Amino acid sequence: MAIRGFNLTESSNPALKHEEAFTPISGVETASIQGVVNKTAMLTAIALIGGMIGIWIAKQIALTTGVLIGWSLGTAVVTLILYFMAIANPMRAVALAPAYALIEGAFLGLFTMMIDNYLASSGYVVAGGVALQAFVITLAILMSMLALYYFRILQATPMFTKVVCTLVAGIFIAYLLSFVLYLFGVNMPFITIFSTPTSGSGMWIGLGLNLFILLIASLMLIIDFKIVEDHVKAGSPKRIEWFLGFCLLVTLAWIYMEAVKLSARVAILMGNRD
Repeated sequence: MAIRGFNLTESSNPALKHEEAFTPISGVETASIQGVVNKTAMLTAIALIGGMIGIWIAKQIALTTGVLIGWSLGTAVVTLILYFMAIANPMRAVALAPAYALIEGAFLGLFTMMIDNYLASSGYVVAGGVALQAFVITLAILMSMLALYYFRILQATPMFTKVVCTLVAGIFIAYLLSFVLYLFGVNMPFITIFSTPTSGSGMWIGLGLNLFILLIASLMLIIDFKIVEDHVKAGSPKRIEWFLGFCLLVTLAWIYMEAVKLSARVAILMGNRD
């Protein structure tokens, strides 16, 4: 489906490829930019609540890496299930998006605690805490990408989209391979902070890779903004605002996760110890 020259199937976000859900319906209230913003804000608030729940769970259980990893994997699996359910039927996003936001928030909370524990066990200190720094980075990236898109400094052209799509696919293949290897007790170098050297050239390689992935995740927002804008202009049904908000949250969650890694890597690089 093409909307004003933009091909929906070229999106780097798989959750935005369900064409029939966006078909305008005569007599039905249409989606608006403000509506999408409101839905995204609500989902983000739910994710923050989920994050606090995840942190609370982590504090209630023994703060051991093994237990936290188990809970993190469990929440990650649930979020994947909810993600693909929403893609299969965008109209269900009214119910699925809040559930996804809550569980995704819990996952990110647990993930943040894992990083905090790792740093604490090594004697490193992050000013203000990893969660706060990652949140600030995520918010700064969101505002920056929105400004770049609004002033048309960056545009989701077909070539831009294809390049980002290719890079995103490569990154997620690396993520998947890293996960499979981890199940067999093998850590892929540099993908996670736990498998990256804390000194020497290996530390710089890990930091560079982290920054590169964070950049690609940020560029996905440009494509997401374009698709949201085009579907709003095309008169898509208002109930699709929940689905579009869900799609933006998926990207923001990825940016936050990479921002957590970045904050931790910088703390190690700077040698901030107790």
